[in-house]
Amino acid sequence: MSDFLCYTLFSRKSDPDNTVPQLTDAHVASGFGFYVFQLGLAVSQPCHNPDIADLSRQKDVAARYDYTAANFDSEVGFSELISGINSKRKRLAQQCKGNVLEVSCGTGRNLGYYDIKSKNGEVQSLSFIDLSPQMIDVCRKKWDALYRKPIEAGTLKRDLKVRFMTGSALEAMPLAPNGNKYDTVFQTMGLCSTSTPAALLVNMARHLDLSKSESRILLLEHGRSYLPWMNRILDNAAEKHAERHGCWFNREIGQLVEDAARQTGLEVVNERRYHFGTLWLFELKPTDETVKRAASTIAQPDKAEEPKAEGRWLSKLGWW
Repeated sequence: MSDFLCYTLFSRKSDPDNTVPQLTDAHVASGFGFYVFQLGLAVSQPCHNPDIADLSRQKDVAARYDYTAANFDSEVGFSELISGINSKRKRLAQQCKGNVLEVSCGTGRNLGYYDIKSKNGEVQSLSFIDLSPQMIDVCRKKWDALYRKPIEAGTLKRDLKVRFMTGSALEAMPLAPNGNKYDTVFQTMGLCSTSTPAALLVNMARHLDLSKSESRILLLEHGRSYLPWMNRILDNAAEKHAERHGCWFNREIGQLVEDAARQTGLEVVNERRYHFGTLWLFELKPTDETVKRAASTIAQPDKAEEPKAEGRWLSKLGWW
């Protein structure tokens, strides 16, 4: 419905007889009318399952990505482009600095936005992790397509290290290539795709270098709106959307992030919302007290995060 409307809005072509624009205008009008009609029906519907926003009632759909990886980009690419989500991805990715860990990286929809295209780029290393081997495979192939020629030409960031890892971001993850924790942990559309979003965010904080005030966790997430009628639409569509796309887009993301931040010694320094409040951008940093506490214990690293030589991680690490 909305895709049809967006297509007609951007499909005007010049024609000396003005026949194509007139036809397109008619399509726009009819498409918009149909869209408004469907929206009105959706708004008027009561919530069919009031408990569907309860996290404990939402089944784990993370395995869905194993089956959708090959077609995922084609399914979401157009809608993300016209809705401005790509620009939000770019904004956050370009804030990443130092040793970067992208959690729930999926098919690598942020690959083209990192500051690595000049020899003086601010990203020193990129570590990508996803639970789905199929998603990681697409991500790696996309990296080759985007950056193989720049790598061969020597125009990419000097001494950039890149690796791709299959595994759960709810478990211990390898340290950055320099043996330290990460300067930036980045995730887009991940808290809506796990059955334990709070635990995921807490684990992301465990892998962030909390001894530096400039360390950041950057998030782009789906979540509930500030409008009751929009939340009814989300709740009524949530189950079918989760089955198809592996994403529960009706969660209380704001509260989840705030709670996890307090638990881990972080603070939300920037929060923005778009699309009637359903698209959330977060920037989190360690509090001053957390930085002091972490700096005082920096000589005692968390050994539990080092992968064992025979463990699952080293066998699945990919380096460039």
